Amino acid sequence: MIKIFPAIDIKDGKCVRLAKGNYDEVTHYYDDPIKVANNWISEGSNNLHIVDLDGAKSGATINYNVITKIRKTYPKVFIQVGGGIRTIETINEYINIGINKIVIGTKVVSDPSFLEEINEDLKSKIIVDIAIKNSKLAIHGWNSSSKYTIENYIKILEDHNISEIVYTDVNKDGMLNGMNFEEINNILSFSNIPVIASGGVTSINDIKKLNAISKKGVSGVIIGKALYEERVKLSDAIKIGST
Repeated sequence: MIKIFPAIDIKDGKCVRLAKGNYDEVTHYYDDPIKVANNWISEGSNNLHIVDLDGAKSGATINYNVITKIRKTYPKVFIQVGGGIRTIETINEYINIGINKIVIGTKVVSDPSFLEEINEDLKSKIIVDIAIKNSKLAIHGWNSSSKYTIENYIKILEDHNISEIVYTDVNKDGMLNGMNFEEINNILSFSNIPVIASGGVTSINDIKKLNAISKKGVSGVIIGKALYEERVKLSDAIKIGST
């Protein structure tokens, strides 16, 4: 059993998708992210994965107002948010409007000691994003890389009692050419932290394969372009994930 997270990536207030995390390769899908949220919820989703792409690049919460509107419109849906979240103040701002989980990437990779500033109650609401690009940890909107190896970094997260991670293969993201199952299985082999897989979902078979290794530590999957391009039907993915 795995959780299914339809993705809503927001840039300039609109719903878009990037190819390989490249801000110069943007596909615009919808003007109103709230309508997109309604689409996914209408198909049976109880979860949303929202990314402030402008925030991820700039380090500020650029699309906070749009995300707030989604939260207020759908108060009962589980929402996790990432992109530009680099201070405890910003974490609390999102928690205070009812966001369920906060996804942090760049800040923690750049400065793991940041986790020591977060109390255990707040830390329980933190998911750490591990974005891999060309076999290296990617930061700052996936435009630069970190000094840590994946294995060493996950060990740091385990030591700080992080309860869940998002693994994204940036080179697969938005390309519709399959997921990096080799790397996913590699991470599962040494990680004690449940993994939400992301990047490269192309068909319903990817969901089936992830669900088959859920007992090894896959807790969920984020689906983006495959939904927008109608390669995967959300209701089918949810049905598989619930078995």
